[in-house]
Amino acid sequence: MRMKLKLAIIEAYGSQVCAARKLKIRESRLSYLVQGNADPSPVELTILRKSLGRSVIDSIFAEHSDETAASR
Repeated sequence: MRMKLKLAIIEAYGSQVCAARKLKIRESRLSYLVQGNADPSPVELTILRKSLGRSVIDSIFAEHSDETAASR
């Protein structure tokens, strides 16, 4: 689970459902992103950066890409 993403969403929107509605991302898709079952598309990254802050999102997904690279 991408706990930093979950916490940023809760801080900014109160719940994941509210965030999904306001960001116009399906709740199930946002859940996949939070759970780490999917990586965001470039469009989703832009939406998340604008809404939650570039540094927050870049740090969350930089950690993920570092883990992915290390497992190869």
